[in-house]
Amino acid sequence: MVLDLNHLLGLIESRQWDAAWKEFGRLKAEGPQTPRLMLMGSHTAFGKRDLFAARHLAEAALASWTASEPLKLLGQIRFHLGMVTRELGDTHVALEQFDHFLAELHPKYPELSMGEGKAHFYRALTLRQRRDLEGAVAAYQKALTCFRRDELPTLLCKGLQNLAWLFCYMKRPGEAAECLAEAEPLVKDPVDQTHQALGEAFLATIEGRDAEAASLCESIFRRGERDESITAEERSQTAWIAATVALKQRNLESASALADVALRYASDAKDSRLINDAGALRREIHSLRQAGA
Repeated sequence: MVLDLNHLLGLIESRQWDAAWKEFGRLKAEGPQTPRLMLMGSHTAFGKRDLFAARHLAEAALASWTASEPLKLLGQIRFHLGMVTRELGDTHVALEQFDHFLAELHPKYPELSMGEGKAHFYRALTLRQRRDLEGAVAAYQKALTCFRRDELPTLLCKGLQNLAWLFCYMKRPGEAAECLAEAEPLVKDPVDQTHQALGEAFLATIEGRDAEAASLCESIFRRGERDESITAEERSQTAWIAATVALKQRNLESASALADVALRYASDAKDSRLINDAGALRREIHSLRQAGA
């Protein structure tokens, strides 16, 4: 059984999701259905983007865990269940699992301590989904402290960029600028570059530098035009910023078209926060057009 689980783990780590799912099904049928096997099945379903199956299997892993199992496994189950339920939009369960993970981390499974920063990071995302903006700021700051301590520059860059975006959303440009300045030398790959440009564009709109914001958005659109790997989420954010700039300039036709683009990509990304932001902007533009502004 151990050799079989190691084979399944290898398939998961090499992201061979279809082969891993087939192997998981075989092992599940043969039994026993241990917490570790259920967790590995959940990871596989998550990789296949079958979030409902991933949740079912993660909950089965948690329910079947006993004190005879390694405490480390309990921590791994809690963290993963938090990840899955957050993406499903069940922020109550996600927050509960991340809180349990963090409370139990040092006394029960200190060998997972390198995951502390990530837990705070995903807890921040969860609080953001719940519109607890101040709570999200505090959680991001705890994540950044961990990333600095553990010398994780890639995650530190991502955390700083996310916090900068949140500060812009909260109309706190000074703090956003500080985050982006710290993140800038940590930018290494095209994904980081895109997120840095998005943060700079959002900050520029807050500070009234509309031409600079529009130019940054145009540069991101051009990357997408060249078939670079710009995600639906990133395209939605870019269109939302560009629409905001157009609205400030009272170019309602362009603003409306760009808001529609932002909403379409937000729907493709299945991101409720982006959908809400794009929807609110569309309603604002529609009201102004109806009023003849």
